[in-house]
Amino acid sequence: MKNQTLNTVAKKFFAGSILAAVLFLSAQNNVYANDNTKKNVVSENNSNATIKYEGVNNNYLLFSVKYNNAKSEFFTLSIIDESGETLYNTASKEKEFSHTYALPKDTDVSKLTFDIRSSKADFHQSFDVNINTSYVENVVVNKK
Repeated sequence: MKNQTLNTVAKKFFAGSILAAVLFLSAQNNVYANDNTKKNVVSENNSNATIKYEGVNNNYLLFSVKYNNAKSEFFTLSIIDESGETLYNTASKEKEFSHTYALPKDTDVSKLTFDIRSSKADFHQSFDVNINTSYVENVVVNKK
């Protein structure tokens, strides 16, 4: 009898765990971008660099980075999170640098810093990107 009770409890626990996992995984993560593209593009007057939020694609937040490197000098691009950890770092000598970077939507990052720095220190530009993610849960109860 004791063995039967343990099996029943184990089955109920397993079923509850599966239900909790399904509910957790079915939660939606919606990111809303402003339709006004000027607010999604960040640059300064007379700046050679531009950061633009491109939207969401396959559970990734997309950011495009453009840098006009007229002198074709080496420069570094670093993407840093709010805790100061470098998520991505690259060096390039491209004259017209243009790349798109993807950040998984489900990360807990709320702020990114894009830092572009030339090797001769004649150009340095930092861009802060604040990420606000909202969760929408829809529940409908119907009477039969």
